[in-house]
Amino acid sequence: MTIDPRTPVIIGISQISYPAPQLDTPLDAIDIMSEAVSAAVADSGGSGVVEAIDTLAVVAGLFSFRDPAALIAAEIGAPNARTVLTSMGGNTPITFTGELGDRISRREADVAVLVCGENNATRRTLKKQGRRVEDRPEQSSGPMQTWGPILEMGSEADTARGGEFPRNTYAVMDSAIRAHRGESLDDARDRAAELWAGYAEVAAANPDAADQSAMTADEIRNPSPTNRMVSWPYTKAMCANNHVDQAAAVIIASTEAADRLGVPIDRRIYVHDTITTIDPDSILTRQKLHHVPALALAAEEMTERWGPLSDIRHLDFYGCFPSVVTLSCELLGISPSRQLTVTGGLGFAGAPLNFAAGQSLAAMVQVLRSDPSSQGVVQGNGGHASKHSFGLYSAQPPPTYHVASVAYDQSPTTAQADPERSGPVVVDGVTVEHDSEGPSRAVLACRFDDGSRLWANSTDAVVMNTIETQETVGMTGTVRAGLFSF
Repeated sequence: MTIDPRTPVIIGISQISYPAPQLDTPLDAIDIMSEAVSAAVADSGGSGVVEAIDTLAVVAGLFSFRDPAALIAAEIGAPNARTVLTSMGGNTPITFTGELGDRISRREADVAVLVCGENNATRRTLKKQGRRVEDRPEQSSGPMQTWGPILEMGSEADTARGGEFPRNTYAVMDSAIRAHRGESLDDARDRAAELWAGYAEVAAANPDAADQSAMTADEIRNPSPTNRMVSWPYTKAMCANNHVDQAAAVIIASTEAADRLGVPIDRRIYVHDTITTIDPDSILTRQKLHHVPALALAAEEMTERWGPLSDIRHLDFYGCFPSVVTLSCELLGISPSRQLTVTGGLGFAGAPLNFAAGQSLAAMVQVLRSDPSSQGVVQGNGGHASKHSFGLYSAQPPPTYHVASVAYDQSPTTAQADPERSGPVVVDGVTVEHDSEGPSRAVLACRFDDGSRLWANSTDAVVMNTIETQETVGMTGTVRAGLFSF
């Protein structure tokens, strides 16, 4: 078939992972990201790729550089690259890959790089030693483009009550799923652990994974000295891990640029389509906490454009916490017993903040190169399961390149109550925060009789024990000044 010369194609990828901090010569995030871009250039097999880079985009992370892409461009010798810094969000790598594909299709770019990396493990280790990575001077540079909306993770009042910490919100969602399905507390914990054991098994065979220990479902489910409870029922092993020294890079080019640069056909993976759907930022505004409307909208969009997702051979579902994978399987018609990841997910593979989907995209490219007749889908997930992105890729060129789409769910929402409101409530979702000493605070999503919700807390030992031993979703109680009691 004749390929449109502006069809976007991934020509190079890399993943960089340091299993232990390099404390003698500590690396900063720019070092790791520059290494990733250089490795992706080499992976492409092309000639003159660095000189051809006209767009260098960095997904925002915990680093504080004003224009990290300019520092990387200087390190690798691509001074003419336009620089971009995206906003935060776990959906961003897939959504912005679609955006870069569109720019290439519109002739606004020809050879683009998407990269992110962190030195979080090094920084944390040095801090314990009273040391730090030396600051890298950042000279004023040319104009930098920013891209993407600011990621809203919750109000000050909600955050103070722990209701907008991802480890809590995803655990609260899990409790709502459990209650909706009629699962027992033990069955729900088993479900999450068995799901995560599948991710651990994939990570064990991933040379770039932070944790290759292949934890069993029992080891994941049950607290231990190395796997303490974090937000009940989620242990440490069930939570996202960005305390790593890792980076990944993806190089996307027009087909005519790939031809010009001499990129071998067997290195090329085409961007077929990208779908992004968006929910309101807070889960309190959802009518049902066990349901994610924009994820359901994404399922409808994908089925209409791509056919049943169950027919696609390779999948990578965003593995930050078990609840979002459970819902993805349910809404997308995928058996939770099939392989759902090509990396091992955030809990076991680890990833720089906001770039787990970028790591997965790089890994998916390797899978599709080895299986060129197949297709692969990579999911990104941002905020509190509020931003959903899916990309479709294949070694086979698309008959027609689809412009990336963004849709906002229009489902009815409920209101957030005044944080200081008091009165009788129904419990819609629960978790209990744990520290190293044990249970420390209950976090509850509570609904008043008018349907509005707020986050509430309790440090009462009886309340916390009840949440961990009985089904409390659906129970009634009272909230006064943010404090809950049965």
